[in-house]
Amino acid sequence: MSFYAHTKEEGQPQMLLHHLENVAHLAEQYANVFGAGHLGYIAGLMHDLGKYSEEFQQRLAGSKRRVDHSTAGARWTLQAEWLTKYKGATGLDAFFAKLVSMAIAGHHGGLRNYGTKDAEGTYWHRIARESPSIPSYTAAWGELHIKEMRRAIPYGFTPKLLCVDNLGWKYSFLGRMVYSTLVDADSVDTRDYCNDDDRLLMENRSIPSMQQLFERLQLHLKSFSDADSSVVNRQRQSIQQACLRQAELPPGLFSLSVPTGGGKTFSSLAFALKHASLHGKRRVIYVIPFTSIIDQTARHFRKAVGDEAVLEHHSNFNHEEYSENYDDDEVRRLKLSTENWDMPIIVTTSVQFFESLFANQRSKCRKLHHIADAVVVLDEAQSLPRGYMAPCLRALEELVESYGCTAVLCTATQPPWEQLGAAVTEMMDSPTPQELFQSFKRVEISSHGSPAEPIGDEIVVDWMLSNKQVLCIVNTRRHAKELYDRLKGEAAEGLYHLSGRMCARHRHEVLEEIKERLVDQLPCRLISTQLIEAGVDIDFPIVLRAMAGLDSIAQAAGRCNREGNRDKGEVRVFYPEQHGMPSRGWMKETATEAGNVMRYVHADPLSQEAMDNYFDRIYGLNGTSIAVKQRFRSHNKLIDSEGILDLLWDKRKNGEIPFQEIAERVQFIDDKMRAIIVPYDEKAVKWIEELKGSPYPNKQLRALQPYSVQVYQYELTAMLQADLLRQASGALYLTDASYYNEEAGLLQADASVEQDILIF
Repeated sequence: MSFYAHTKEEGQPQMLLHHLENVAHLAEQYANVFGAGHLGYIAGLMHDLGKYSEEFQQRLAGSKRRVDHSTAGARWTLQAEWLTKYKGATGLDAFFAKLVSMAIAGHHGGLRNYGTKDAEGTYWHRIARESPSIPSYTAAWGELHIKEMRRAIPYGFTPKLLCVDNLGWKYSFLGRMVYSTLVDADSVDTRDYCNDDDRLLMENRSIPSMQQLFERLQLHLKSFSDADSSVVNRQRQSIQQACLRQAELPPGLFSLSVPTGGGKTFSSLAFALKHASLHGKRRVIYVIPFTSIIDQTARHFRKAVGDEAVLEHHSNFNHEEYSENYDDDEVRRLKLSTENWDMPIIVTTSVQFFESLFANQRSKCRKLHHIADAVVVLDEAQSLPRGYMAPCLRALEELVESYGCTAVLCTATQPPWEQLGAAVTEMMDSPTPQELFQSFKRVEISSHGSPAEPIGDEIVVDWMLSNKQVLCIVNTRRHAKELYDRLKGEAAEGLYHLSGRMCARHRHEVLEEIKERLVDQLPCRLISTQLIEAGVDIDFPIVLRAMAGLDSIAQAAGRCNREGNRDKGEVRVFYPEQHGMPSRGWMKETATEAGNVMRYVHADPLSQEAMDNYFDRIYGLNGTSIAVKQRFRSHNKLIDSEGILDLLWDKRKNGEIPFQEIAERVQFIDDKMRAIIVPYDEKAVKWIEELKGSPYPNKQLRALQPYSVQVYQYELTAMLQADLLRQASGALYLTDASYYNEEAGLLQADASVEQDILIF
């Protein structure tokens, strides 16, 4: 009897043995990067062992009977026999066998909690089921053979780790990495067999090396330095040179402390590409917290090093716009590369990056093995959610220690990484961060009002009317809209509004118009929520900032006198009226602590002394450092609010990892929010119409991503009750275009339920 894995659409089947051997060799190749090739090989060879059954072959022939084909390989892998094929067995082998078994069991449905025999839906309940539920696969041994190979210990693991307290942590990461090699190898081999066009498309790619990309970047940066000899640009060049010097250091965990406007984006990319070239790293992964600036960063990178080298992976990426500028093959390559991050430079969000590192589902985990042996640059690192700060830092350390990565914590407002337990090397040795602060000091900050005596909206309006070009950043969408309406009533010239009530496409168009007016010295008065603070390349002479966290104030200051064209810019920090400050939550807490620092610390609010005091307050450090031996426990609930470290600490002896529970706990974005697609322009209207009747809606859904607005559940309910929404292919779209305003964005369906809506 012949055994098959699957068939092409034309009906031609792939031999099961060929599929298993292909997946085994691919997974071995992927896992060799972190010293676990033998684990990837066994996972690949045994993942479809259950297909060696008559029942499964009948299903391929048309039978409707459901057949479990994953549990067979998962059970077999727990046996000890295969371990004897490898030389140098250690006490960790039982742990590794369990890990491979869990990967096989979840290679379609995802990694499950380890569980117990009686806990339904868990890995162990599935493995411990009565044997008759698994069809016989004895025919496998007539053609399936395990090759002999030298067994290696995965990087970062030693037999001594059986007594180390962070074994559960390291084991969980290795589990996801091995799982990643399996599901990616499985997907790639299936794709290559079933679709010759895709296989040839990926095989014939021309991928530039890290050295070639570094040389391209150098030429690009030289053109800037030749054209601009200003003081600010000379300072930026000195920062780039410091980063290039540090790129020669061995791989490790670095920090890059550069003031806003110091060109840290290109300086960090220069470090990453040179470091990758010198140390044989496979790719650069640039992680950005805000989708509002990620497309700008990716666009700059493409211009500097070439379109074929850069992959954007985030929710707002406009695939349709990309397809208008590139041929069909390039668009298809982009889609395929997005699935597993097989590109030299990845630009993504912190949500995508960190949620994937803790994920359990096939689609999210598939790319993980491509993070190994990469340079990871974390931009605006201080913006990591406080409740996840500890597990995120531990994850970066694990990538450096066990997966050959170099990581860079890059920001203008560095938290005290050492106190948080992360041993980092600061890249700015000369000039030092303190020297940079002085040389980039381009603004004067003043404080106005108090919690007891806030600055009224009428005063803020007067400030804006009395200045030709001024930016006002507030904390809530509601406050932004109210100030905008007041200024509109005063017939303020050059008035603009930006908030998360506007879709990304709309915000982009408004920003481009604002930049033109600033350059042409025309009146420009902008009211914005905090989405404009990070990385948006914009330069106002005066910035007004409603009281917020000190890091947010620093970001706001970065939009003032950014290019140093004036002696000093002016930043006025004011306590807003009640509707301009949430009554509780993260924004209220950070604003309170920033106010305390500005009152009681006698130093410039943007100085390192003030920042250290601020972060000490919000992280609850109380001036003390986290002990090294405590790094893998939840010593501080403020920086591990979901108890991820405690959960894995409890598994440090048995390796019974609750993968599903961990994934559910690590959710950066409030899952109570829902995206609403708005018919902002003719293209959006066209794609919405196509979406309604499309049997394959992915193309339209990707194209419509820049036309979405996030709303809370109470808003969604009000809009549904008002009959303003319809559903197509699982997406909700706005049916009444009058509820989307060209100045303010999405309007409230019911003003009586208005609540504070924040932008994070």
